Amino acid sequence: MKNTAIPLTSVCCLLLAACTGSFSKVRTAIDQAPDWYDARRVEIRGEGYPEIVDIPTIERGNTPGQTLETSKARGAELRAVFAENARAVAPANAAAEIEDLRESVRRGFAGFEANSNFLTDEEIEAIRSAFDVPRVTRGLRAANR
Repeated sequence: MKNTAIPLTSVCCLLLAACTGSFSKVRTAIDQAPDWYDARRVEIRGEGYPEIVDIPTIERGNTPGQTLETSKARGAELRAVFAENARAVAPANAAAEIEDLRESVRRGFAGFEANSNFLTDEEIEAIRSAFDVPRVTRGLRAANR
C-alpha cells in the first residue's frame, strides 16, 4: 500500500500543479483579449438580440414590393434613353476590330511595332524553311544506319 500511495500522491500533486498553471494561462489570455472579444462572447451567448416582441411591423401602405415596381419603371425609362443614343449602337465590324487589336497587342509583346507591316507569320515561316539545311550530324547519323 505504501509503495502505491507515494507515486499516486506525487502524480496527483503534479496534475494539480499542471491544471493550476493551465488555468492561470487561460485567465491571462482572457485578460489580454482584444476589444472585440467581449462583444463576440455576448453574441455567442445569444444576448443582445432583440426579442420578437421588439421587432417593428411594416405598415399596410408601406410594403417593400411597391418600390420594386417603381424601380422597374425607372429602369425601363433609362434603357429607352440609352437605346436612342447613337453611342449605344454596336459597331458593324466588331470582330475585325477585335482581331486588329489582338494582332497589335501580340506584335507589341513580340517586340515589333504594334502597327507595322513588316512580316507576317507565314512569311517568317517561309524564310525559316528556306534556310533550314540539315546539319552535318544529322547526315552522319542517317549514313550510319
